Amino acid sequence: MNAFSNDVDLMKFEPNVFGLWFLSSQVLCGGDNGIVAGTQFTASGVDFIASGVQPGQVIWLQSSDDAIKGAFEIVEILDAGHLTVSVVRTSDEQAAIPIGSTSGLVWRIVSYAAQGYEVLWRISQRLGLSPGCSAADYDVDDIVNAESLRQASVFGILMMIFGALYEGLDGQAVLNEKAEHYQWQFDTAIQRVHVKVDTDGDGDAERTVQPGVICLVRR
Repeated sequence: MNAFSNDVDLMKFEPNVFGLWFLSSQVLCGGDNGIVAGTQFTASGVDFIASGVQPGQVIWLQSSDDAIKGAFEIVEILDAGHLTVSVVRTSDEQAAIPIGSTSGLVWRIVSYAAQGYEVLWRISQRLGLSPGCSAADYDVDDIVNAESLRQASVFGILMMIFGALYEGLDGQAVLNEKAEHYQWQFDTAIQRVHVKVDTDGDGDAERTVQPGVICLVRR
């Protein structure tokens, strides 16, 4: 497991971390030659597989007339030159939703997988699991209800993104405010979780971990 959430989860809260605000050092690929036809996207001269593009990531699209402008889901990698894309869906089981049809799109695929793993590490430390706690008997792959950590993961990643974007320059106060907001959201969310851990490998949970509960040991 590399993260408790993905880029699409981030998009549902802050689509502009793929558009107006984004970390340029984490752009996988992009250009101004994008073509979308319903749910299929292509752009000449790019190899999506070699660029590390994966389902669950996000593509930013903008047409010259702004008829198409925003963040959209990457649903499937059809081949090295074609993607299935979609308007944001309510669940992964829902069929891809057509975006429209046009060419000459400015496009960009940014991945925050690095922050996702860092937040996973922090959460695992709070839970007393590896990789955050190297001496732990169990790790994050033993969590039965990992979905319960998705929201905390999203808030932690957004906290890191806005913290990295903020440079203390005039007009950037909103970035610092967002970083502080998501820090509070992360701390609050992690206190609410009840994580169930499979301790014997049978697929069922034998132990519950609550980060908000402090255990005192008499010595």
